[in-house]
Amino acid sequence: MNKRLFITLGFISAFGGVASAAPAVSGSPFSNWLFWVLLIVIILLFLVVLGLAATAKNLAQAARQKLKSERSGTASPMLMLGLIFLSGSLLAQDSTAVEGAAGSVQAFSSGYAGLDPWIFFAMVFTIIVQIAMVGGLLRIIKQLLQSLSNEEITFNKIWAVNWNVMGRKFNDSIPVENEAQVMTDHEYDGIRELDNNLPPWWKYGFYLTIVFSVVYLFSYHVTKTSPLQLQEYETELAEAELAKGKQLKTAAASVDENTVTAMTDAAMIASGMEIFKGNCASCHGQSGEGGVGPNLTDDFWINGGGVKNIFKVIKYGVPAKGMIAWQQALKPEAIQKVASYILTLHGTKPANGKEPQGELWKESTDSSAAAPSTAAITETK
Repeated sequence: MNKRLFITLGFISAFGGVASAAPAVSGSPFSNWLFWVLLIVIILLFLVVLGLAATAKNLAQAARQKLKSERSGTASPMLMLGLIFLSGSLLAQDSTAVEGAAGSVQAFSSGYAGLDPWIFFAMVFTIIVQIAMVGGLLRIIKQLLQSLSNEEITFNKIWAVNWNVMGRKFNDSIPVENEAQVMTDHEYDGIRELDNNLPPWWKYGFYLTIVFSVVYLFSYHVTKTSPLQLQEYETELAEAELAKGKQLKTAAASVDENTVTAMTDAAMIASGMEIFKGNCASCHGQSGEGGVGPNLTDDFWINGGGVKNIFKVIKYGVPAKGMIAWQQALKPEAIQKVASYILTLHGTKPANGKEPQGELWKESTDSSAAAPSTAAITETK
């Protein structure tokens, strides 16, 4: 018994260690998959315990009748007393195992697949107690069977007896020889109707659905501790937006002159315009018409056009011509916004535009031509 119990505990411990790696999620346990798995295990073990208890009860009654018929005087109470002490010792052994197991459970870390640690510990402890009860009942049943017969009792025989008892208890079936007791007067083409009781498993299962519906209604619509489908959908969308924002920030931080691409989002372009007017307009004009620096609206570029070349010039600057490197003042994403905004100035022909400088640049060559090296940059633009 103890061996099977600790094997099970080892599995639960290993499973808990894997599950604890998942982030803790607050909310109702009814929306947690681990809660339902443990609950199903508890219900199944509860049914097994009920069946074994019914079997042990029937066998105990049969053993008592046998002892009475034998008229053994002092042997009868002594044997019954021995069975009582036997069951007590079994429960004591299992309790010791449970206490040791509970101590190991307390060493588990919190946050099991998002399930509250107290709920997880309580459910695991319940499963451990149920396993201990199953082991104790099996050993008691074996002792009772051996007291009723002289042959060696095996686990298969115990299970066969228990299965028959469980079948009668769960189905409430009537033996064929006793069907006359529940026969009704209804007859259809020679078929007689029996007034059988509803199977207990079906009846109590129906009761369980009623209890579940009440708990569900209370959790989702009264206390609102569990999210409805629409709320869960909206929550997932919000989480996805946050994850998307983090991913974009990470991607933006890794942008350089080799990987940069032109932005087309209006909000990003507007942000780039604000940065341009606050930092670049003093040299290039409010509309990019040029001033101390070259005109940014025509087809001529000194250090190459296109988003990659513009990004590189802004990032490293042109110290020989007095343009500082902006990589310390602006983040890569901000430089990308400015470069993208500058591209939108092409062909705008503002008033007082400065004369063209540099060489004619065709945008189609941007994809094939490499950006010039930092040492080759001689002037802004």
